[in-house]
Amino acid sequence: MRRSLDSRTLRAALLIAAPLAALVARAQTGDVRIDISSGGGKRIAILCESMQTGGDRGARETSVIADTVLASDLANSGVFDVTRSWAGAPSGAEQAVVGGKWTVNGNQLVIDGEVHDLPARRLIFSKQYRGTLRERRRLVHQFSDDIVLQFTGESGVAQTRIAFCAPEGRNKELYVMDWDGEGIQSLTHDRSIALSPSWSPEGSLILFTSYRGGAGPQIFVIPSAGGKPYLISGRAGINTSASYSPDGREIACTLSLAGNPEIYLLDARGGSPRRLTNNPAIDTSPAWSPTGREIAFTSDRGGGFQVYLMDREGGNVRRLTYEVGNTDSPAWSPKGDRIAFVARTADGFDVYVSRADGSAARRVVSGGSNENPKWSPDGRHLVFASNRGGSFGLWVTDLDDRPPRKLDTGGRPALSPAWSPRLSASAMSLSN
Repeated sequence: MRRSLDSRTLRAALLIAAPLAALVARAQTGDVRIDISSGGGKRIAILCESMQTGGDRGARETSVIADTVLASDLANSGVFDVTRSWAGAPSGAEQAVVGGKWTVNGNQLVIDGEVHDLPARRLIFSKQYRGTLRERRRLVHQFSDDIVLQFTGESGVAQTRIAFCAPEGRNKELYVMDWDGEGIQSLTHDRSIALSPSWSPEGSLILFTSYRGGAGPQIFVIPSAGGKPYLISGRAGINTSASYSPDGREIACTLSLAGNPEIYLLDARGGSPRRLTNNPAIDTSPAWSPTGREIAFTSDRGGGFQVYLMDREGGNVRRLTYEVGNTDSPAWSPKGDRIAFVARTADGFDVYVSRADGSAARRVVSGGSNENPKWSPDGRHLVFASNRGGSFGLWVTDLDDRPPRKLDTGGRPALSPAWSPRLSASAMSLSN
């Protein structure tokens, strides 16, 4: 599908249910919670101060970078409006202040992170983070995620990663990077075409489609930290659009074993194919619900392409989208209450979000050509590919009234993004 769109900003919601001062009456660490929910409103105003330094003389140089990383993490969390103390005077509207101490001794780093309320500066939260200086970005991301957890009851996503495919001439290679564009790593060097990355539930593996070896589209899996690809499905015909079930035991994918693209289930190693759809139309792009009980997919069985739902066994098929044009690329939100997809409009293809039953569909991204929306694990963001900046790149919408922001992919064009889950401890250690 070719997609060109008009420009329009986003609509969505983050609601502060109670002012911070009312929630910190006892001023004890762990007492503060600010309810953030959909429906409109404003973000929490927070002040980031430069960390105090200790230990080696060179600590200041790395702390300045850390200050910027922390402020960016919080600003991009979808929860906070951030004022940087080193970039301007506070507005007076800030409800909390973030800072602490940055201590470097040789290659060892200790961060004493703190959050205080304003204006009284009573302690809300404090935690110490230890690691090597090489791990400094991860430790700062962890501090940021803990701050989001303190205010909302759910961890942030600063420690997550994003997989994508980068065109290189006629080829496309698979890459991963941190959520802020740092730590870019090439996973494939096949001089072939890689497509449709999808993460395993704990984040240690990535499924993808590849034409490597000169074959047609086949499904492979590769460690997300890098390694040798393993063939999952190289059956005759099309093998594509693979994704793990939420428990990691099965893979939904598109195969054309019988000559027509249909949705199949495989076991986690690629064996025991079981056909779910049986229709002369094209059925593709399967996406699991968070419970694993339903699968969304794209089909042209009704004429144009639309999003459909079915039970995990292939029964109870029903059409999801009616009020928009041709649709594709369904993606369930982490809580299962919403589905994102792309839809044709009078101007091209835009990103839409609907309720899980298909009702209340609304356009959340337009402008340029937009593709393959994928949710962050906290459901506050969508990453998507778009050519709104010229060549295709990765963009993130926070589903509020702010315009999408472009992710830095090291100057590479980028397609087919996939946002990781919150990584397990083992997957996170491998990625560092």
